[in-house]
Amino acid sequence: MKRILTAILFAIAFAAVPSSAFTADIQAGVVNHVSEITNFNLNVYGHWWYPIDQMVFVGVGSGYQEIDNVSLVPLSASAWVRLPIGGQTLPVATGDWGYLIGSDHQMFWKVGGGLDIKNGDYSSIMLMGGYEFLEHDGKGFIYLQAGILLEL
Repeated sequence: MKRILTAILFAIAFAAVPSSAFTADIQAGVVNHVSEITNFNLNVYGHWWYPIDQMVFVGVGSGYQEIDNVSLVPLSASAWVRLPIGGQTLPVATGDWGYLIGSDHQMFWKVGGGLDIKNGDYSSIMLMGGYEFLEHDGKGFIYLQAGILLEL
């Protein structure tokens, strides 16, 4: 319960972000159990980011995830860091920690990385991948996603 309250307080703290700092992303892809790589489960995820600077973002995330025909809604605290290597294409590292709401509700965390491909001054195309762990199930999942980031 303590973890849930921490995640909710984190979400409330960033809900009052000024409009000049609007940064959000939406991603879609698949999530698969490590040992069952051929069974594809839908994964749609989005974040509302607070930019600390042009390279570091913290925020909250949510979306829809389907694992083994179980529908889940993740709520998470998130961090996103652009690594200063490259120009038009930058590598990124991400992390999420939160709670999955659904019939099989539980805590989860995920770490990942990918590429942030600049698509102008205020948008990027993202190609992401990583590892997600469900605490109750004790299972690890691999995810692959593509999406867009908007910075206004």
